[in-house]
Amino acid sequence: MTNMPKERRAGPGYLWPVAIIMVAGAVAGAFAGYSDGAVEAGGQPLPTWVGPVAALALALAGMALYIRLNREAWAGWSPRKRLYWVTMVASMSLGAGVALTLQVAQGSGDLASNAPLTPATAIIVSAIWVVGMSVASLFYFRAVDDHERHAYYLGSVAGFHAFVIACPVWWVAARASLAPPVDAMALFVLTLAVNLIVYLWFKYR
Repeated sequence: MTNMPKERRAGPGYLWPVAIIMVAGAVAGAFAGYSDGAVEAGGQPLPTWVGPVAALALALAGMALYIRLNREAWAGWSPRKRLYWVTMVASMSLGAGVALTLQVAQGSGDLASNAPLTPATAIIVSAIWVVGMSVASLFYFRAVDDHERHAYYLGSVAGFHAFVIACPVWWVAARASLAPPVDAMALFVLTLAVNLIVYLWFKYR
């Protein structure tokens, strides 16, 4: 029997939106690094809004091009699949928007910074995050199938255990001067990373 080559399914590359956002983040980081270097050299740093605005403009241009190049492929998608990817892109855009807002507000490209923020900035960012993530989660669960929902549940359980194991250990170690003070964002990143790794493993294995 002759083995026929598998036909490649035409469609948009799912990694392109992720790559666009990562490149935009790298651009923002490059501007922040330039400003930090200028300050250390005794020069004048760029205004804090330049990097985030440049990154946002690049991301919007990249996404516009991506949508334009793939509009015919999307026409054949089911409404459920379109809702899924709109939710994914919107969630990534939400995270990028919060990150850029924090960069502008704190005047630094370090997203793990504990620099003080104005009350208005804290309230705005918190409201965007709570409302945005709540709405995105609602639409996500309306769009996914049972297989992906199961992978999501397993990833969530793994992330939960990563947090409840690491947090108390770090807390008691910090009290004994064996570790630096507990960092909420470090625990957030750890939880999210474990969640994502387990989710992707069970989704694509």
